[in-house]
Amino acid sequence: MINFIQLIWNEMLKIVLRISNWVMLIILLILSPSLLILLRLGDYPNHALMAFQDSFAMFFLVVLFMLIVASESVASEFTSGTIKLLLIRPWQRWKILCSKFLAMAIFLLILTIIFSLVNLAVSYMLFSKNGTSLPYGAATALESNLMLEIVYALIRALMLASFAFMLSALFRSSAVAITLSMLLYFSGTITNSLLRFLLKPEDYWITKYLLFTNLDLTQYFSNPTGSFGVTSVGWSLFIMAVYFVIFALISWVSFSKRDVRA
Repeated sequence: MINFIQLIWNEMLKIVLRISNWVMLIILLILSPSLLILLRLGDYPNHALMAFQDSFAMFFLVVLFMLIVASESVASEFTSGTIKLLLIRPWQRWKILCSKFLAMAIFLLILTIIFSLVNLAVSYMLFSKNGTSLPYGAATALESNLMLEIVYALIRALMLASFAFMLSALFRSSAVAITLSMLLYFSGTITNSLLRFLLKPEDYWITKYLLFTNLDLTQYFSNPTGSFGVTSVGWSLFIMAVYFVIFALISWVSFSKRDVRA
């Protein structure tokens, strides 16, 4: 157990000590509160917590950051040749792969916390905590929604990062993994719009099984049956869990069964 924790720690160091990741982190810290600044310049009248909720439109920066990190996690080991140094050590391949994924997940959690704290602090600096008067009980409901917003954003980012991680193990190419994972991320909204245009309401049941239509859990804030009216929070979590297992199995088979060329 101690050796496995050390293995995770080593993978965390690989992420943290990479200069390119520090550059992206600085960019994230600078750009993440930019929407709040624009709202303040536009004389945004609302409560600081409402401004903080709106700031999650910038969470795509965290997602993009993690897609790059996940895409490089396995592929960079093969590109640089350091995978041979890992495999000659007394660790099973599944433990190496698992440590890489857990390190990536921990880093995602840290980024999400940093993003949330920075934007929350800037929201209270730029906007009044009293702001526009909220109806009775609305403040408590808003705080609850904000916690869910953070959790939902984290789950969505983890799913997308899992897909990028799978591609990294499958193709052993950071460029391919980054390209395909970003294509999945940016095509989600477009695909949902096309499905709504092409499908008849009685055929919306098809969307229940697609990852695109289940990724965004915030859709249930306004409609408990989702944007297509055929899903629920529990169903979307179940579908994402199924896809997660599929991604994990493909990653494990790709990483464990292939020979490393000398």
